[in-house]
Amino acid sequence: MPATGFKFAKWALALNFLIGIAIAHADQNHPFEFLYIDANEGSASGGHTAIKFDRQIYHFQHIEPGLLRLYRNDAAAFEFAYGFQENRNIHGHSIAVSEDFFQALRDAFIRRLLIQNQHLAQLQALYDDHALALGLQNPGAAAPLPIKGLGYFLSEYRATAAFPAGDAPDSETSQALTQLREAIVGEFGEEFLADKRQEAWQTLKALKPKLAVKPEISQPTATHFSATTSSFAERYRNQLLNLAALDVLHSRRSPRTKSLLMMREARFQLNALQIAKLQGFRQRLFADLIKLMRSQRNDWGYPLLVGMARLHALDHSVASGYLTVLDRSRSGVDYAQFTVIEEDKLPVALHYSQEVFASASRQFDSLSVLDELAYAELELSATALMQLTKPREDRQALKLMPLTTTPSRPAPAELLGLPLPINELAEFQNTVAEQIETYQNQLQSLYGYNLLSRNCVTEIFRVINQTLADIALTTTESPAQASQRLLGGYIEEQGLNMIPFVAYAQIAKSYRLSASFQRVPYREQQRQRRYRQMPQWQVDLQESNTLSSTIYNSNQDDSAFLFFTQDQLWPRPLQGGFNLAIASGQGLYGFLSWPWDGGDNFQKGLKGIFVSLPELLFFNIRKGSFPELLPELNTDAPENF
Repeated sequence: MPATGFKFAKWALALNFLIGIAIAHADQNHPFEFLYIDANEGSASGGHTAIKFDRQIYHFQHIEPGLLRLYRNDAAAFEFAYGFQENRNIHGHSIAVSEDFFQALRDAFIRRLLIQNQHLAQLQALYDDHALALGLQNPGAAAPLPIKGLGYFLSEYRATAAFPAGDAPDSETSQALTQLREAIVGEFGEEFLADKRQEAWQTLKALKPKLAVKPEISQPTATHFSATTSSFAERYRNQLLNLAALDVLHSRRSPRTKSLLMMREARFQLNALQIAKLQGFRQRLFADLIKLMRSQRNDWGYPLLVGMARLHALDHSVASGYLTVLDRSRSGVDYAQFTVIEEDKLPVALHYSQEVFASASRQFDSLSVLDELAYAELELSATALMQLTKPREDRQALKLMPLTTTPSRPAPAELLGLPLPINELAEFQNTVAEQIETYQNQLQSLYGYNLLSRNCVTEIFRVINQTLADIALTTTESPAQASQRLLGGYIEEQGLNMIPFVAYAQIAKSYRLSASFQRVPYREQQRQRRYRQMPQWQVDLQESNTLSSTIYNSNQDDSAFLFFTQDQLWPRPLQGGFNLAIASGQGLYGFLSWPWDGGDNFQKGLKGIFVSLPELLFFNIRKGSFPELLPELNTDAPENF
């Protein structure tokens, strides 16, 4: 098993308690859902659980180094990933609660999410400080520092004490940046930009190592935010970014051609009204960038870089009549982060991306004034669609780079040495190393994963029960009594309740349910469709194994197997025996091929043995997965039973 919330008014709780259980029962008008996702090969092979509030799902997953992290996902994306791509049954209980308790419980999960995200960000800040302190001891030999947004203009960057000599070549000069620089000079004076750059340079040079996280003083808790300041690495990176942004503005450099996307196709052609809206957005962005020059924030360089790149893209869109956007794909990723789309799946992916882009375009057309959010959605959806439609030299599988939530194309910047003694940097580095160990231990104590005592199930109940305990403090109830009134019963987060299917059954016995349901996984849905086209016995025979199946294709996520054992119970041990033999063979082959595949087949063989052994005892875990599936907007909704 692997920002602001809603407040729960105390007077409302007290009123509910005084009125009594009868009124509480009458106010069951906002259910939430407890989801149990059954087992399959891969992550969460013992099953998984989640809690759903309207269209958002919260669930805990095991991450390195041995922590249990809370995630929030869109419900449709979550259910597609587990029910279709991972081919798992999703069972659900809808639990009837009052509006007040629904808000209080959702607020508790939001708060837990934000606090844990802060803690993990603080841990990353410590790692960044350690790396920077080490690099500054020998800047010439240190790895460059990635600067977000800079990749739209430069492939690399080296800061100097003053503006680089000369402007960009005429062929690389941006009219938009020329206009912006002239407007800033006209607004603030001829020396403004030089003075601002000198200020950024001096601020960078004056930076002192200072711990942003002090675990020995501020013990992290899962219920309270920690008081922190910007880390040394963050302050250093921001000032380097500010310098880079001013240098780009000074040189009036056009964005790099490869960082912009434009296709002369009908779907990207702009009409007169759309061009007018883009021009209006461009005027507002231009004015905002001038105001940004007086910003007191210490990271103004990033919005300046992105804003300048967008100004140029907007001008290009208006001039060409075709939409031009910043490339929102994440550069420099490894192969594992690509989404591989085989040739036969490309029409589905293309159709989906076209629909997403069309939806963003409709919003673009419907708005009287184009705002930044709508433009960002248009930019993101256009990036995805242009990735799919760009020319290819062959008909091999298409590799799509992941997209970023904000324009963040980075470029490496050389480390700029600071006038600090080497021993001071070394001492800071050693202190940070100690703090990393301390903070990791504290987070391990707070969020450490344990299969039996702290997993995806126990943490959901722990948040629910803590919310009930907080409510009980405002009344004369105990947490169990509050749970009885608000949920219909009380469930401990201990004992057998740590097992997903046991917890699911316990909720049915204890909580007040308004409905229960099952969402059928992808393979079963496809089998049911084939029953309408062929005799059932023929479908069952054809789809019983991986060799003749027309639904399932072997993939890199699954270990080798022959029979699908979830379809029938009694043949399962015999089929499992064949699967076990195949898994053992893959493991043996993997042992011999270790020097060539890095142990990949050996690990898959072991995984195959693990999920095949229960089949000998009539239990099923493996169901096959479909990682290549993409969401189709016209796909039938999952069936509910």
